[in-house]
Amino acid sequence: NSEEELENALRFAGRFDEKILVEEFIDGQEVEVAVLGNEKPVASVVGEIDSGAEFYDYDAKYITDTSVAYIPARISEVVAEELKDKAVKVYQAIGCVGLSRVDFFVTREDKRVVFNEINTLPGFTSISMYPKLFGASGIPYGELIDKLLALAMEAK
Repeated sequence: NSEEELENALRFAGRFDEKILVEEFIDGQEVEVAVLGNEKPVASVVGEIDSGAEFYDYDAKYITDTSVAYIPARISEVVAEELKDKAVKVYQAIGCVGLSRVDFFVTREDKRVVFNEINTLPGFTSISMYPKLFGASGIPYGELIDKLLALAMEAK
C-alpha cells in the first residue's frame, strides 16, 4: 500500500532468501480456465475465485470460509471467449499435454485480460477448480478421469 510497506516487506523477505520476486498489483478479478487435451486442447467455462480477503492466501483457500467460487465467472461472454482462447494459446505455447489450469486477471477498470500463471498439475480435491470447471462444461468427474487416462496413453 505504500513505499514504506514495500521496503519493510522486502527486508522481511530478504531474511529468508537472496532472491525476491516482486509482482505488480493488478486490480481485478482472478479467473481460471481449465484446459484439456494433447494435439487439440479444449478450454472449460471460465471460473472466478473471490477470496473475500485482501489476498487469496492459504488461509483464504483452506482455512476460512471467506472465499467463494463462481462458475461461470461474473464476466461478459466476450471476455470469457477471449480468456478461453488465450488459455489454449498459453497451454500450447508452453507445450502442455493432458491438463493444465491457466489463471488470469481481468482488470476492473478496462476489462483487460492479464495472464497470471499456469498450473501444469492442478489439484483434484473437493475444492479444486479444474474438475469443477469441466463439470460445468459438461464433463463429469468420472468421464474427466477417463479422458485424462486416454490422453496420457496417447501422449506416450
